[in-house]
Amino acid sequence: MKKQRAQIAKKLFSQKEKLTLDNLVYKQWVFKFTFLELEKDLGEHGDITSNSLIHKKQNAIARIYANEPGIMAGSAEIVYFLMTSNQKFRPRLKKLEVISNFQDGKPFEKDDILLEIKGEVKEILKVERTVLNFLQHMCGIASHTKTLVDKAKDANHEVLVVPTRKTTWGLLDKKAVTLGGGGTHRLNLEDAILIKDNHIAFNENDILETLENFEKPKSDYKFFELEIDDKTQVLKVAKKLIEMQNNEIIPKPAVIMFDNMTPKEIEDQILKLKKANCYDELIFEASGGINSKTIQQYARTGVDVISMGALTQNTKPKDLSLELILA
Repeated sequence: MKKQRAQIAKKLFSQKEKLTLDNLVYKQWVFKFTFLELEKDLGEHGDITSNSLIHKKQNAIARIYANEPGIMAGSAEIVYFLMTSNQKFRPRLKKLEVISNFQDGKPFEKDDILLEIKGEVKEILKVERTVLNFLQHMCGIASHTKTLVDKAKDANHEVLVVPTRKTTWGLLDKKAVTLGGGGTHRLNLEDAILIKDNHIAFNENDILETLENFEKPKSDYKFFELEIDDKTQVLKVAKKLIEMQNNEIIPKPAVIMFDNMTPKEIEDQILKLKKANCYDELIFEASGGINSKTIQQYARTGVDVISMGALTQNTKPKDLSLELILA
């Protein structure tokens, strides 16, 4: 049963397959933080330092080194950015060749060469900062996620760790989380129904009244979830959600998010739900202020999903550097 719950949670909360360059929406995020970042960095007159010092064509190899261990993330996007994309997207950049030495999601060690870029010196220097910023950010989130996922799974092997929508780089942050072993949660607002405190406040803070007012959207969606921080309402809400499932108003299984509750409070609520035969009918998520020190306690509570803003907020970029070798 535990493994079956984990499979259901992964189906609902993990959409890694959408975070590829085949998805136009994802590709737009890549475009923003590569092609558009490069254009902003070049400004009107380009790299005036290199143009003032380098007066002849000279080829080189740029090697991107890891100055600390981590998880690779962003290599597929950099290959697309510099090499396989349509040339019209990079009119101010000549052809470059990219060799990726590590697949995304794979671990690397200090001093490993992650990528090699071959081409004219001035062209490589144009993209140096854009490429490093991109890789450092993505690898930082993937590596941090891997650390937290490992901690959570040491306490509960079946629990799924996912990000919130508190992102800096949108779907790129979500992609990096998946490369570190996490899920995605919602990718956007049309992805799922997630009733939060402000929705309930609109209904005079009456959770059951809020659920009564629910109307099916015209489009399909991944899951139905309700956020709750009032411990006295959990069992009532669970029974109402099960009723709505049985009447085919919402899809099975609905999700209850325990918001800003302590691990002990969540354990107590889950025990009540099990005694009332409600636990097996729903999926449960813990959220709110969870960090590396508390994640194992939350993993042991019996929840299926742990969502953390800390996966993508204030994550330290990986320390990477670029070394240029003249060909």
